[in-house]
Amino acid sequence: METINDCHVHMAEGVRDACAILKAMDAAAVDEIILFSPEAEDTLDATREATDALARIVKEAHGRLHGFARLNPTVHGITGEIRRAIEGLGLAGIKMLPKKWYPYEDRLRPVYETLSALGAPVLFHSGILWGHGASSMYCRPAFYEVLLEYPNVRFALAHIGWPWTDECLALAGRFWLGHGRHGQMYVDITPGAPRAWKVDAMRKALGYLPPNALMYGSDSAPWRDGYRDWVRTDFDILQELGAAPATVRQVMHDNFHEFLKGAAPTTV
Repeated sequence: METINDCHVHMAEGVRDACAILKAMDAAAVDEIILFSPEAEDTLDATREATDALARIVKEAHGRLHGFARLNPTVHGITGEIRRAIEGLGLAGIKMLPKKWYPYEDRLRPVYETLSALGAPVLFHSGILWGHGASSMYCRPAFYEVLLEYPNVRFALAHIGWPWTDECLALAGRFWLGHGRHGQMYVDITPGAPRAWKVDAMRKALGYLPPNALMYGSDSAPWRDGYRDWVRTDFDILQELGAAPATVRQVMHDNFHEFLKGAAPTTV
């Protein structure tokens, strides 16, 4: 069973014990995960409470859980909360899901400026969303092109932007190939697309982008039944597409660390 890192794990209701999480990770051959704080109401107090709950677990996990505070960037005072989460509580980054806001709006610029100053990564939902009403209209991959203006903001787009997978890969191409922003944008290959679309998107991604632009995420959790079977799906796709063992290792394990802790992106 090949060891992985998982960049996309939600804190489930009732899961608040770091020892139990680490035990489940060991059983599922998972080295490290990015764990998002639970969804909260769009108020500063509720966001703080959720962030604190995450920080308590992360602190007990001996560096194997990397906490990302889930938040709404339009909440009044949110830049102070981002600083508190990263500098005060030691969390690794933030998670955002566009819902009634677009990533390119001017009102988000203070958030991007704060992330740039902190050197903290951000993982965005992108593409269609099964919940939250018609929020997918805010989540198209091209909307994140604004981050070309913030070269020190390291970010990932989840779900390969499905159904806009070509758009997501085209955007990644602008960063990695067009502008030489090696290590600024990552494509989180978290499931979402049905297998036929996923295979097509991965074939294109492996042929177009450097292998260090792709990063595995599950949108599940190591403590859930069937987790390893879920992970196996992506190993099978990579094998089906003829990915070299070194590429598989990068996608399923190594790029996780570059996203979290990589050097500031450079333009070449």
